[in-house]
Amino acid sequence: MISAFCPGHITCFFHPVKTDNIFMTGSRGVGIKLSKGTNVILEERSDNKIIITVDGRSSDCKIAELAVKNIISDKGFDITINNDFPIGQGFGMSASAAIAAALCACEYSGKDKKEAYKSAHIADIKGGGGLGDVSGIVCNSNFPVRKRAGIPPYGEVIDLNLKKTNISIAILGDPLHTRDIISDSKLSEKLIRIGSRCVDLFIKSPSKDSLFYLSNEFSSSTGLETVKISDAIRKVSKVGNAGMCMLGHSIFTDLGEDELNAIIDNASIIQCISSNSMPKITHKG
Repeated sequence: MISAFCPGHITCFFHPVKTDNIFMTGSRGVGIKLSKGTNVILEERSDNKIIITVDGRSSDCKIAELAVKNIISDKGFDITINNDFPIGQGFGMSASAAIAAALCACEYSGKDKKEAYKSAHIADIKGGGGLGDVSGIVCNSNFPVRKRAGIPPYGEVIDLNLKKTNISIAILGDPLHTRDIISDSKLSEKLIRIGSRCVDLFIKSPSKDSLFYLSNEFSSSTGLETVKISDAIRKVSKVGNAGMCMLGHSIFTDLGEDELNAIIDNASIIQCISSNSMPKITHKG
């Protein structure tokens, strides 16, 4: 039995980049790596089946399955995935699970952890997950900036040395589906135009204030905000900073949990901090 932990990741603003080379495909963007994320347990089976359980329920989690099969194709495993954040709400849970599962597979097979990152990136792109979460997660930064799309060394992710900060998450409604949004050609053109400008502006002048300002400009200008998200950001912005999680029906803010609870009704709230922690094996035995 091998277990691993992988941090979650919020994308604040981005634009998709599609190429013929899957290692150069992904997105440019700015995100927040989180102290909470995904724990995965990998246990060998006597057959060649892959059986996956996610948060206590049997699941057809193709992204995590593909991440493992890319590394070990001839053995079966039980894969248990436990998430600190809900799936489909903009916290990079598909990428986080894929990285942790692939890391376990590399530990099992004696392969370098860089192979886990490549495998997770391939699985996330092919499986319709996030376009840049894997790249952001594997950068040693609280606020990873995906300067060039793709998994390093094909892509480039940089650290602009912003300090750690408390982050509160508010989940406001049903999950959004990344594949449906980025497959819309008209919206994709808008994401490229607005997202590219936001990323370039942030690189020129990185700060926490700039992060939230550009997040708000991106989500409002692209039309991604729902009425609930717009209302929540407006309320929180009277006393603090808030932005929309890409791509989820959720927001992130620098307010504390109690402050956020007093402002937003009927939301599920999670407290964490930005983190430069890296994916790691937590147990082998």
